[in-house]
Amino acid sequence: MLTKLKKLEKKTLWIALAVIALFAVGGVYASQSFVADTATADEPAMQTAKIRQGDLTLYASGTGTLISAAEASFGFRSSGQLLSLSASVGDTVEAGDLLAELDNTSEEIQLRQAERELAELTSPAAIATAEQALAQAELDATDAKKHLAYLISWDVLKSEERVAAAEIGLVEAKESGDEDKITAAEFELENAENVLAGNWDYYENHYVADNFKVSATRTSQAYIAKPTEFDILEGRAGYALAQAELIEAENYLAAIQGEEIPADATGSSLAALEQAKLNVLSAQDNLEATQLHAPISGLVMSIDANIGDVVGTSAIVTIADISEAFLEIFLDETDWGMIAVDYPVDVIFDVLPDKVFAGAVVQVDPALYTEQNTSVVRALVRLDESSFDGSKLPIGSAAAVEVIGGRASEAVLVPVEALREASPGQYTVFVMVDDEPKLRVVEVGIQDLFYAEILSGLEVGDVVTTGIAETE
Repeated sequence: MLTKLKKLEKKTLWIALAVIALFAVGGVYASQSFVADTATADEPAMQTAKIRQGDLTLYASGTGTLISAAEASFGFRSSGQLLSLSASVGDTVEAGDLLAELDNTSEEIQLRQAERELAELTSPAAIATAEQALAQAELDATDAKKHLAYLISWDVLKSEERVAAAEIGLVEAKESGDEDKITAAEFELENAENVLAGNWDYYENHYVADNFKVSATRTSQAYIAKPTEFDILEGRAGYALAQAELIEAENYLAAIQGEEIPADATGSSLAALEQAKLNVLSAQDNLEATQLHAPISGLVMSIDANIGDVVGTSAIVTIADISEAFLEIFLDETDWGMIAVDYPVDVIFDVLPDKVFAGAVVQVDPALYTEQNTSVVRALVRLDESSFDGSKLPIGSAAAVEVIGGRASEAVLVPVEALREASPGQYTVFVMVDDEPKLRVVEVGIQDLFYAEILSGLEVGDVVTTGIAETE
């Protein structure tokens, strides 16, 4: 029994030793395998990409609606019964075309009466009468001047006129700011005033005695009947009035003959003539208020009245100018930097999904446009005439648009992961040379989320690093 037990213990011992040895070998293998994996993880793989050539386009997508170049909704300037319609919806009209007319019998009569009154004031007989009045005014002015000259003498009168002219000349010289002219004008005025003073002296000492002496009679002695101050004032007033009436007669004759007259011209006859002209203009305006003319050229979009209707001054006709095609477009506010005036645009209308139209941005709103609590970028696009025929699509047609923010054809392209920004606007890449990454400065053009255009620094076929491969 003891012998069996010893044999069993000995067998068990060998089995235990074998198990221990097996675990020891396994432990060594596992340890070696772990060390090998750790060494592999310490040597990460380099990711690279080959420079290729291709096209790169930056664009912002949005929606648009076809609109007219201009639109006008309008109506009559007076109310009344619609007498005639000269256009229908869909007609093409020119600016100034007569589209509709109200019953305007009374307005036509008023115009004919006003024209007749004006014609009477400008007739040959009226012109002849005005010429006679002018001749009489000239005679009256001459007589008034002679009378004043008799009262104060011709020398004094001429000297006063010279002084008045010199005073005007001095004012004009001062307005010019020319010192030489001012000096000359002051000298002329001083001389004129000196001459006038001398002539007044002669008047008092010689002219009065020679011209206003009353001879002696059997009942009275000779005496001097010198003009009184009132006599002279009355003479001056008479002369001034005669001159004013002469000017008015001249202006009136010129006016009825259709000639230019001063803006400040006056006179009762001239006022009557001007009122007659205003009456004609007013009657013409009243008549035109009953006529509806197209304010712009374009397509008649709607007419909201029928012959026989009584209409007011509200808009009844709408005209759209379709000589040029425009789109009102909307982009997401995040695309604000992707749109500017003159940027090209590709357009696909919903009703013509197989055709792409070209256009360009002509206006970008400076502020975001809010609609239904959403802020968007609003802009206008003009479609190229060469690619668009406005008559084939109705106003309001919806479209998808792509605003081209940048485009490069057959460009040298590099993945954006390869770029490293050394400083704002300055980029570098690592180029593989003899299996070693070498730093190189590059010039970058446009870029999107995936690729960048290389303007200089790389060639097609170059290999650049784009990062380190991660291992588990």
